[in-house]
Amino acid sequence: MKIISWNIARPKVNQHSKISFIKNIIESEKPDLIVLTETSRCLDFGKAYHELYSETLPALHENQIYEEKENRVSFFSKYAIEEQYATYDPYTSICGKITTDFGPLTMYLSIIGSFGGRDSYFTHDLHCQKEEIKNMKGNICYSGDFNISFSGWKYPGKKIIDETKTFFTHHNLEILTEKNENSAIHIVMNNNFLKNKTVTQHMIPIDRKISDHHLLSCTIEPINL
Repeated sequence: MKIISWNIARPKVNQHSKISFIKNIIESEKPDLIVLTETSRCLDFGKAYHELYSETLPALHENQIYEEKENRVSFFSKYAIEEQYATYDPYTSICGKITTDFGPLTMYLSIIGSFGGRDSYFTHDLHCQKEEIKNMKGNICYSGDFNISFSGWKYPGKKIIDETKTFFTHHNLEILTEKNENSAIHIVMNNNFLKNKTVTQHMIPIDRKISDHHLLSCTIEPINL
Protein backbone atom coordinates (compact mmCIF):
# COMPACT_ATOMS: atom_id res chain seq x y z
CA MET A 1 0.00 0.00 0.00
CA LYS A 2 1.53 3.28 -1.10
CA ILE A 3 0.56 6.70 0.29
CA ILE A 4 1.44 10.06 -1.23
CA SER A 5 1.24 13.17 0.96
CA TRP A 6 2.08 16.61 -0.41
CA ASN A 7 1.32 20.32 -0.03
CA ILE A 8 0.93 21.52 -3.62
CA ALA A 9 0.98 25.26 -2.85
CA ARG A 10 -2.42 26.45 -4.04
CA PRO A 11 -2.52 25.81 -7.82
CA LYS A 12 -4.85 28.10 -9.75
CA VAL A 13 -7.36 26.70 -12.23
CA ASN A 14 -5.54 28.36 -15.15
CA GLN A 15 -2.05 27.08 -14.19
CA HIS A 16 -2.27 24.18 -16.60
CA SER A 17 1.45 23.35 -16.72
CA LYS A 18 1.70 23.27 -12.91
CA ILE A 19 -1.40 21.09 -12.63
CA SER A 20 -0.05 18.73 -15.29
CA PHE A 21 3.29 18.47 -13.48
CA ILE A 22 1.56 17.70 -10.18
CA LYS A 23 -0.65 15.02 -11.70
CA ASN A 24 2.17 13.43 -13.72
CA ILE A 25 4.62 13.13 -10.83
CA ILE A 26 1.97 11.72 -8.51
CA GLU A 27 0.71 9.24 -11.11
CA SER A 28 4.29 8.10 -11.76
CA GLU A 29 4.42 6.87 -8.16
CA LYS A 30 1.30 4.71 -8.69
CA PRO A 31 -0.12 5.46 -5.22
CA ASP A 32 -3.09 3.75 -3.62
CA LEU A 33 -3.82 6.78 -1.41
CA ILE A 34 -3.20 10.46 -2.23
CA VAL A 35 -3.34 13.22 0.39
CA LEU A 36 -3.05 16.79 -0.92
CA THR A 37 -3.03 20.00 1.08
CA GLU A 38 -3.25 23.64 -0.07
CA THR A 39 -4.95 22.21 -3.10
CA SER A 40 -7.83 22.78 -5.51
CA ARG A 41 -10.93 21.02 -6.72
CA CYS A 42 -9.55 21.41 -10.24
CA LEU A 43 -7.39 18.31 -9.61
CA ASP A 44 -8.70 14.79 -10.01
CA PHE A 45 -7.13 11.43 -10.79
CA GLY A 46 -9.86 9.72 -12.76
CA LYS A 47 -12.25 6.88 -12.11
CA ALA A 48 -9.61 4.68 -10.47
CA TYR A 49 -9.87 6.81 -7.32
CA HIS A 50 -12.65 7.60 -4.86
CA GLU A 51 -12.62 11.21 -3.65
CA LEU A 52 -13.10 13.14 -0.42
CA TYR A 53 -12.65 16.89 -0.18
CA SER A 54 -12.68 19.58 2.47
CA GLU A 55 -15.16 22.38 1.82
CA THR A 56 -14.33 24.68 -1.08
CA LEU A 57 -13.07 27.96 0.36
CA PRO A 58 -15.04 31.19 -0.10
CA ALA A 59 -13.33 34.15 -1.74
CA LEU A 60 -12.51 35.57 1.70
CA HIS A 61 -11.97 33.27 4.67
CA GLU A 62 -10.08 33.91 7.91
CA ASN A 63 -8.83 37.22 6.48
CA GLN A 64 -7.24 35.52 3.48
CA ILE A 65 -8.22 35.73 -0.19
CA TYR A 66 -8.77 32.42 -1.98
CA GLU A 67 -8.95 31.65 -5.68
CA GLU A 68 -11.71 29.78 -7.50
CA LYS A 69 -12.04 26.09 -6.43
CA GLU A 70 -9.38 26.26 -3.70
CA ASN A 71 -9.68 23.88 -0.78
CA ARG A 72 -7.29 22.92 1.98
CA VAL A 73 -7.39 19.10 1.88
CA SER A 74 -8.20 16.50 -0.79
CA PHE A 75 -8.08 12.71 -0.53
CA PHE A 76 -8.04 10.20 -3.38
CA SER A 77 -8.28 6.49 -2.62
CA LYS A 78 -8.25 3.32 -4.69
CA TYR A 79 -10.24 1.80 -1.81
CA ALA A 80 -13.89 2.82 -1.51
CA ILE A 81 -14.64 5.51 1.07
CA GLU A 82 -17.23 3.66 3.14
CA GLU A 83 -18.09 6.40 5.62
CA GLN A 84 -17.35 10.07 6.06
CA TYR A 85 -17.16 11.64 9.51
CA ALA A 86 -17.71 15.27 10.52
CA THR A 87 -14.71 17.19 11.85
CA TYR A 88 -14.38 20.34 13.98
CA ASP A 89 -13.71 22.44 10.84
CA PRO A 90 -14.83 21.14 7.42
CA TYR A 91 -12.51 23.64 5.70
CA THR A 92 -9.39 22.35 7.47
CA SER A 93 -9.72 18.61 8.08
CA ILE A 94 -11.54 15.62 6.59
CA CYS A 95 -12.12 12.12 7.88
CA GLY A 96 -13.30 8.92 6.23
CA LYS A 97 -13.12 5.15 6.62
CA ILE A 98 -11.65 2.78 4.06
CA THR A 99 -10.88 -0.94 4.09
CA THR A 100 -7.37 -1.61 2.84
CA ASP A 101 -5.70 -4.92 2.00
CA PHE A 102 -4.52 -4.86 5.63
CA GLY A 103 -7.94 -4.14 7.14
CA PRO A 104 -10.04 -1.11 8.11
CA LEU A 105 -8.33 2.25 8.37
CA THR A 106 -9.77 5.63 9.29
CA MET A 107 -8.10 8.45 7.38
CA TYR A 108 -7.83 11.78 9.24
CA LEU A 109 -6.32 14.37 6.88
CA SER A 110 -5.59 17.99 7.58
CA ILE A 111 -3.54 21.11 7.75
CA ILE A 112 -2.49 22.21 11.22
CA GLY A 113 -2.45 25.98 10.92
CA SER A 114 -3.14 27.12 7.38
CA PHE A 115 -0.95 30.22 7.91
CA GLY A 116 2.05 28.43 9.44
CA GLY A 117 2.97 27.09 12.87
CA ARG A 118 3.11 30.22 14.99
CA ASP A 119 -0.30 31.82 15.28
CA SER A 120 -3.67 31.30 16.93
CA TYR A 121 -4.98 29.26 14.00
CA PHE A 122 -2.16 26.74 14.46
CA THR A 123 -2.77 26.51 18.21
CA HIS A 124 -6.50 26.04 17.69
CA ASP A 125 -6.09 23.43 14.95
CA LEU A 126 -3.49 21.44 16.88
CA HIS A 127 -5.69 21.34 19.99
CA CYS A 128 -8.86 20.38 18.11
CA GLN A 129 -7.17 17.74 16.00
CA LYS A 130 -5.58 16.12 19.05
CA GLU A 131 -9.00 15.99 20.68
CA GLU A 132 -10.53 14.31 17.64
CA ILE A 133 -7.63 11.88 17.20
CA LYS A 134 -7.64 10.71 20.80
CA ASN A 135 -11.38 9.93 20.66
CA MET A 136 -11.16 7.85 17.49
CA LYS A 137 -11.50 4.07 17.63
CA GLY A 138 -9.61 1.47 15.63
CA ASN A 139 -6.63 2.03 13.37
CA ILE A 140 -6.04 5.48 11.90
CA CYS A 141 -3.82 7.23 9.40
CA TYR A 142 -3.26 10.90 10.28
CA SER A 143 -1.59 12.79 7.45
CA GLY A 144 -1.16 16.20 5.89
CA ASP A 145 0.75 19.42 6.47
CA PHE A 146 1.39 19.57 10.23
CA ASN A 147 3.54 22.73 10.12
CA ILE A 148 5.82 20.81 12.49
CA SER A 149 9.32 19.58 11.68
CA PHE A 150 10.29 16.60 13.87
CA SER A 151 13.86 16.48 12.52
CA GLY A 152 16.30 19.16 11.46
CA TRP A 153 15.26 22.76 12.12
CA LYS A 154 13.05 22.80 15.22
CA TYR A 155 9.95 24.39 13.76
CA PRO A 156 7.77 25.84 15.23
CA GLY A 157 9.64 25.15 18.48
CA LYS A 158 11.02 22.40 20.71
CA LYS A 159 8.13 22.52 23.20
CA ILE A 160 5.45 21.91 20.57
CA ILE A 161 7.55 19.20 18.90
CA ASP A 162 8.11 17.36 22.18
CA GLU A 163 4.48 17.67 23.28
CA THR A 164 3.22 16.40 19.92
CA LYS A 165 5.59 13.44 19.94
CA THR A 166 4.51 12.59 23.48
CA PHE A 167 0.86 12.75 22.42
CA PHE A 168 1.46 10.30 19.58
CA THR A 169 3.41 7.91 21.82
CA HIS A 170 0.69 8.00 24.48
CA HIS A 171 -1.90 7.02 21.86
CA ASN A 172 0.25 4.25 20.34
CA LEU A 173 0.84 6.18 17.12
CA GLU A 174 4.07 6.18 15.14
CA ILE A 175 5.35 9.11 13.08
CA LEU A 176 6.50 7.28 9.96
CA THR A 177 8.07 10.48 8.61
CA GLU A 178 9.80 11.66 11.79
CA LYS A 179 13.34 11.48 10.39
CA ASN A 180 12.68 13.61 7.28
CA GLU A 181 14.68 16.75 7.96
CA ASN A 182 12.88 20.08 7.75
CA SER A 183 9.66 18.51 6.48
CA ALA A 184 6.22 19.61 7.66
CA ILE A 185 4.44 16.86 5.72
CA HIS A 186 3.79 13.74 7.79
CA ILE A 187 2.12 10.36 8.00
CA VAL A 188 1.21 8.92 11.40
CA MET A 189 -0.27 5.45 11.99
CA ASN A 190 -1.20 3.06 14.78
CA ASN A 191 1.51 0.61 15.76
CA ASN A 192 -1.11 -2.15 15.70
CA PHE A 193 -1.77 -1.50 12.00
CA LEU A 194 1.98 -1.64 11.29
CA LYS A 195 2.57 -4.96 13.06
CA ASN A 196 4.37 -7.49 10.81
CA LYS A 197 4.86 -4.86 8.11
CA THR A 198 7.77 -2.92 6.71
CA VAL A 199 7.63 0.81 6.02
CA THR A 200 9.79 2.49 3.39
CA GLN A 201 9.47 6.14 2.53
CA HIS A 202 11.27 8.84 0.64
CA MET A 203 10.91 12.47 -0.33
CA ILE A 204 10.95 13.57 -3.95
CA PRO A 205 12.60 17.01 -4.32
CA ILE A 206 10.31 19.59 -5.92
CA ASP A 207 11.29 22.87 -7.55
CA ARG A 208 10.11 25.80 -5.44
CA LYS A 209 8.33 27.19 -8.51
CA ILE A 210 5.87 24.32 -8.03
CA SER A 211 5.79 24.04 -4.24
CA ASP A 212 7.87 24.92 -1.19
CA HIS A 213 7.27 21.36 0.07
CA HIS A 214 8.75 18.12 -1.21
CA LEU A 215 6.50 15.22 -2.16
CA LEU A 216 6.38 12.40 0.38
CA SER A 217 5.91 8.79 -0.74
CA CYS A 218 5.44 5.98 1.80
CA THR A 219 5.00 2.26 1.13
CA ILE A 220 3.69 -0.29 3.65
CA GLU A 221 4.24 -3.96 2.87
CA PRO A 222 3.75 -7.22 4.79
CA ILE A 223 6.75 -9.06 6.19
CA ASN A 224 7.04 -12.56 4.78
CA LEU A 225 7.12 -14.62 7.98
